[in-house]
Amino acid sequence: MTENRPIALLAGFDAVTAEVCRRRLDGEMRVLTAGSEEEVLAVLAERPVAALCLGAGFPEGRALDLLEKVDGLAGAEARVHLVLAGGVDLSPFQDWIDRDRLFYLTSEPIPADDVAALLRSALERRRSGPPARGKAETARRLAAAVGAVAVAGSASAAGRALASSAAELLDADRAFCLFHDATRDLLWAGEEGEPDARRESAAVGLVSFVARTGLPLTLERIGRDPRFDREADDPAAEGEERFAAIAVRVAEGEPVLAVLAVVRTARGPAFGADELALLRRLAEQVAPLVARQLPSPDEAAAAGMSQVLFREQALRLHQEGMRIEGDLLRADPRWMQWTYGLLLAVLAGTLLFSVLGTLREYASGPAVVRLGGRTDLRATASGTVGDVAVVRGEPVAAGQLLIRLHDAQEAAELERIEQEIELQLINRLRDPSDTAAERALLSLRAGRELARSRLAERELRAPAAGAVDDVRVRPGQPVAPGQVLLTLSGAAGERTVVALLPGEFRPQLRPGMALRMELQGYRYAYQHLTVLDVGSEVVGPAEARRYLGDEIADAATLGGPVILVTARLPVATFQAEGKTRRYHDGMWGRAEVQVRSERILVALIPALKALTEAGHE
Repeated sequence: MTENRPIALLAGFDAVTAEVCRRRLDGEMRVLTAGSEEEVLAVLAERPVAALCLGAGFPEGRALDLLEKVDGLAGAEARVHLVLAGGVDLSPFQDWIDRDRLFYLTSEPIPADDVAALLRSALERRRSGPPARGKAETARRLAAAVGAVAVAGSASAAGRALASSAAELLDADRAFCLFHDATRDLLWAGEEGEPDARRESAAVGLVSFVARTGLPLTLERIGRDPRFDREADDPAAEGEERFAAIAVRVAEGEPVLAVLAVVRTARGPAFGADELALLRRLAEQVAPLVARQLPSPDEAAAAGMSQVLFREQALRLHQEGMRIEGDLLRADPRWMQWTYGLLLAVLAGTLLFSVLGTLREYASGPAVVRLGGRTDLRATASGTVGDVAVVRGEPVAAGQLLIRLHDAQEAAELERIEQEIELQLINRLRDPSDTAAERALLSLRAGRELARSRLAERELRAPAAGAVDDVRVRPGQPVAPGQVLLTLSGAAGERTVVALLPGEFRPQLRPGMALRMELQGYRYAYQHLTVLDVGSEVVGPAEARRYLGDEIADAATLGGPVILVTARLPVATFQAEGKTRRYHDGMWGRAEVQVRSERILVALIPALKALTEAGHE
């Protein structure tokens, strides 16, 4: 970003002055230095320079020669020049002063702070564009502009005169004046049917911003401002134009009468502070004349009503003096009768609905299907599954082997103890009086029982006859104590639905209430059940998940305390999509129980509820 700053070239100054200028102008201008004519010409030939400042380092008379050489280089017209030690005789510089090619001239060197101040002023001069006209010429042009507006016969003519004067006064390529109609909230110029007529909303664009706030506005590139709207601001704009706008109003705080805007192409300089001040002077002087041309607020309101009552073409014909007789406007009263009757019917229906209609409140939450008669067989020791002896749906007998964990270590330990027992038996038979062998046998028999129990822990057997309902492990899978390995189904048990309803509804829930459940994946297949049991305590989400079990706890999404409500499933099947389907343990759904109902009229007027309760008491 610093490379885009304008450059000031100091030639013939000492290092202290150059350093002071760099510090004073930091962020505004890059300061380069040169010590000879050759260095100055080399820098100017290499890069554009905004200001050239010559100091006492050049002998008397050499500064003028250097300026003559610089004047022949490309881009000389875009530079401003300062000679801050021209010598005792300054008359040779008169021609440069007359041609306005010299920004400032001194006969002797000046302090470094003053040099920095002159450079800053030169930068502002370069940004503000060409030098302003003389005060007498500016006053003459302002007077001519005010006179053109004063003799205008209408507001639209005054707007055209004001725009033309502003364009000439500021050397703009085009200008326009949009009047602000607060009654209809629009900006307008020209009468209807005129070529330059415009009607723009007062809610969008740069001109609307000035009309809303009364603040002046200057932009170096009109299209880069987010408030710019081509249709509302300048339909002929390409986006790179210079733009300035000022509010026309009688005094500060008064309503904005119009917005005066000027546009200059990208080739021209941006509008500076002096030009904006000139535009403000023009707006202040013509504001009373514009106010006299525009209608008063009451007249504007009447005009706005007339636009509603009468067509614009009819008003124009009336203003032009044309008298065309027409037929009277006739209104059929039948549609009014139909509308009146319809409104009465709607009102009566609304009242009847509010009296007879009922609002119901439901306690709703997730619900899960639980089927009785199932037994979950869990691992009693950690290990790795070595063999799965059954498959899903296979009938099994009590004590039948179902799953075996890897037991090589336990089996080897049992075999070693068996061999030790045999050796000790042989020693005892050889010497029945050997008490050490007897004690060793007793210890080995206890170790054998322990090894057999450890080996039995590596086997999972059926506790009762039944059928394999679910196998949840495979050979090679590691397991931990308490992990469910297999599920057996026995005789059919009780089928229930466990619903987790919000805890705040506990005082309103009781057994016998109707419960409606919609199973997940089967929309509108409602199951109508009866509440069998209501938990006595409200529990938190973690406790509710522990009740559901590890296999389905993760599927429960709970946002706060819940109450467990149980309902009985009367049959093992349900109807959905025209087919009969079976319930399965762990199926999720959504349950709801109606806990309260009241008339719509009572809900709309809570005081009626208080009166009703008081009457019951």
